[in-house]
Amino acid sequence: MEIKPVILIVDDDPVSLSAMQNALARRYAEDYRVVSHTAPHAALEELERIKAECGPVALLIADQKMSDLDGVPFLQKAHEIHPAAQRALLVSWGDRSSAPTILQACAFNQIENYILKPFSPPEVHLYPLIGEFLSDWTRAHGPQMELVRVIRDDPSPRGYEVSEFLNRHGVPHGVYLAGSAEGDRLLNQTGQDRARLPAVVMLDGRVLVQPTNADLADELGISNLEDRKCDLAIVGAGPAGLSAAVYAASDGLRTLVIERDSVGGQAGSSSLLRNYLGFPRGISGSELAVRAYQQAWLFGAKYVLARGVSGLRAKGFDRILTLSDGTEITARAVIIATGAAYRRLGIPRLERFTGAGVFYAAGSEMNLMKDKDVAVVGGGNSAGQAVSHLAKFARRVIHLVRGGSLEATMSDYLVREIKCQTNVEVRFQCEVVDGDGKHRLEFVVARDHSTGKDETLPVAALFVLIGAVPHTEWLKGTVERDENGYIVTGPDLEARGAVQRFNRPPMRMETSMPGVFAAGDVRSGSIKRVASAAGEGSVTTKLLDDYLAAPVSL
Repeated sequence: MEIKPVILIVDDDPVSLSAMQNALARRYAEDYRVVSHTAPHAALEELERIKAECGPVALLIADQKMSDLDGVPFLQKAHEIHPAAQRALLVSWGDRSSAPTILQACAFNQIENYILKPFSPPEVHLYPLIGEFLSDWTRAHGPQMELVRVIRDDPSPRGYEVSEFLNRHGVPHGVYLAGSAEGDRLLNQTGQDRARLPAVVMLDGRVLVQPTNADLADELGISNLEDRKCDLAIVGAGPAGLSAAVYAASDGLRTLVIERDSVGGQAGSSSLLRNYLGFPRGISGSELAVRAYQQAWLFGAKYVLARGVSGLRAKGFDRILTLSDGTEITARAVIIATGAAYRRLGIPRLERFTGAGVFYAAGSEMNLMKDKDVAVVGGGNSAGQAVSHLAKFARRVIHLVRGGSLEATMSDYLVREIKCQTNVEVRFQCEVVDGDGKHRLEFVVARDHSTGKDETLPVAALFVLIGAVPHTEWLKGTVERDENGYIVTGPDLEARGAVQRFNRPPMRMETSMPGVFAAGDVRSGSIKRVASAAGEGSVTTKLLDDYLAAPVSL
């Protein structure tokens, strides 16, 4: 008999409890077991029984103010029993005193969001919020739709890359490990050789053996190389490039976006962006990227994925981009939004475990760290987001920071979240100097610079989030770059004497090649935040109007 996931409600007001119980049962009883209690301690006892029966709990809802135990402390205790469950605080309309409680609980990762009562009609005031909670839980823990199936070994760095590529482009898929009953059944069914993995089984039954990312993009129909002339070519599909694509395409420009890796860029690997405008509950970087990708596509933008750009040149009024496969794209204007690449540790014994225990992004592998000891390296926001998310699954998170504090390099809300996690240990003035394992990472060696001592830390995974370097090596000698490789734009070009090709002052985001602009993290002097990158993308498209009205021939 199938065990339905549980939605548990606790409210010591019987009338309010009955109203929510009835509303949720009407909508969700077919797929979830809706359980209600007026007594918090009785609810905790039932949660223990559910755990003993190995039953899943999808959502915990608790009234803010109850006579025996208030909502936030109840949710804390309940979350210790079922750490995968989503948490909602039930708050009365017009109760101004609840604001500090909500803000503090969100800041300290004690709740995901709140629900207001009363909520009539529920179709407007209740079901949309409940749907978001259940969507988040199902995405991480529930049954998944599989448009394609990936067969891979474990560990398998390339298999991990394939899965991440599909994740980052919003392609629902299943992963089947060779050697498991399901994996071997699928291998036999498709007639594949285990020595030639990973393999991807398409919806129509065709099998792609050891496919490249370009193969996947082409077969899935998410890449388009048919149109090689456009008004605007955007190099890079991170927040800046996607924002530019949305605005340019909505303005009617023929827009082509070229991305060599995955949609979303570095931001796409962030587990949760809690301070992005318009998403009070936060949003994962990959979900934000997929939404922006689809939004631009709906306005008519086209994409060339899994292909890099190797060259840029001017030909009269045109700007010519040469792709890594030799294809040439002709555009009237170009926006470079290539962002930055993750900095590597550069430790040979660890590099061989990339994708097999060592990860330079905080992606879907974090959800597989349940009850494991893991380490995170880095003191910025990306590292902080990874630590906060891993704390929900891992038994222990060791946060290694080279500096002496987090406050100077990390947003305050993340610092506070990390400090309140009981399973997080922050070690300052520490860095990873070595590590090893048999088939996958088994331990790292951390050096404490305050004592000079090395310590071996048994961990199942190491997440390295230590900053980035710009993707501009292909532009050397083409556009002006600063000493760190970032693209110089606007008035800064004049200060460097790099305006020889202009017969006017360069525009704010314009590079030393007229008609070529830079936006986001790749631009010298930019603010390294997702929102600012998206803002630069939109601002740059407005500058295009002036440029295209009076283009420059070179």
